[in-house]
Amino acid sequence: MPRGGPDGGDGGRGGSVVLVAEAGMTTLGDYRRARHFRAEPGGRGGRRRSHGRNGADLVLRVPPGTVVRVEGGETLGELLAADERLVVVRGGRGGWGNVHFASPTHRAPRHYEKGDPGEERWIELELKTIADIGLIGAPNAGKSTLLAALTEAAPRIGPYPFTTTTPNLGVFVTGDEGDTEPKTALLADVPGLIEGAHVGHGLGHAFLRHIERTRALLGVVNGSADDPVAEWRSVMEELRLHDLELLQRPMRLVVTKLDLPEVRERFPEIRRELASDPPAIGVSAHDGTGLADLGRALAEALDDAARSEAQRPAPRRDVKVFRFNPLDEGWQVLAEFGAYRVRGRRIEEAANRTDFENEESRERFERLLARLGIEAELKRIGVQAGTTIRIGQAELEWGEE
Repeated sequence: MPRGGPDGGDGGRGGSVVLVAEAGMTTLGDYRRARHFRAEPGGRGGRRRSHGRNGADLVLRVPPGTVVRVEGGETLGELLAADERLVVVRGGRGGWGNVHFASPTHRAPRHYEKGDPGEERWIELELKTIADIGLIGAPNAGKSTLLAALTEAAPRIGPYPFTTTTPNLGVFVTGDEGDTEPKTALLADVPGLIEGAHVGHGLGHAFLRHIERTRALLGVVNGSADDPVAEWRSVMEELRLHDLELLQRPMRLVVTKLDLPEVRERFPEIRRELASDPPAIGVSAHDGTGLADLGRALAEALDDAARSEAQRPAPRRDVKVFRFNPLDEGWQVLAEFGAYRVRGRRIEEAANRTDFENEESRERFERLLARLGIEAELKRIGVQAGTTIRIGQAELEWGEE
């Protein structure tokens, strides 16, 4: 429309990628197959000041207990409770239409700004199971069988080590006597522990990281092992080497496979050598021996954990330290592989938003280089015509003028 003035609308903001903790989800297995995710881009601006729509956020579901790290191992955040959210990459700002650049002396500008590129990064997801009670023991000690007997869980069970390779969860009801209010507790059966687990032998790291967030522990001793006490002490040593604090948590011991005659005969001696306080409980998941006593012991362990948590001082809130980055407002010129690179947040953002095919936009950018003193610095260090100058995502050629 002749002399109608600028009417170009803004572009929409790009969508962000958001992780959300979903109750009931227990594995990160889906992300072994799908590894690349992209949020929706923002819509383009149009005539008559029509603004583009914002891109939709991409929501990825993860289990509670997920730790999110970026490349280099730095922790980006943790999702501990259901429905907690963490933005892992943010969408870029939408571009500005030419309507923003009209002035009393320049009523029909052709200049506009491109949008900012959205963030992109690789992240690492690690699951640390959140449970009330963790079942610990050597491989093939009977943890999965015991979990199935105490709860409605249906873990994979086999007569050989490392049947369990990922955590199995089950809900256990405590205090089922008539005069006691029932309470529920989440039990986690995690991969078995062998010597050297604290440095990753066997499935050690997979085991130990899931134990870190349990409130109490149930030590499962294999009554049919050649030396059950020595095997259990090896498990305790691996716990100590990994994190001494784990040994301070309420713990109950149980000796399994009491349905076997030889185990039933050896049980008094095993319990005496274990010398635990309270004494170890003998159980059989197959015929139900000792399960009622074990239920009461687990309820007592949770009560001990609650008292310990009540006496523990509130965790100190981490203090965030903000360090001044001189390149946020300033700039510097660096030699780079036969070219020069200009670094600085403001000038790099301006370069990324500039359409260098648009003469008016290019001239505005040149004036910004002069105003910030970058042009004078490039001349001082002897930049010649034809030299490549890199600023942000733009690669420019220095001209005669």
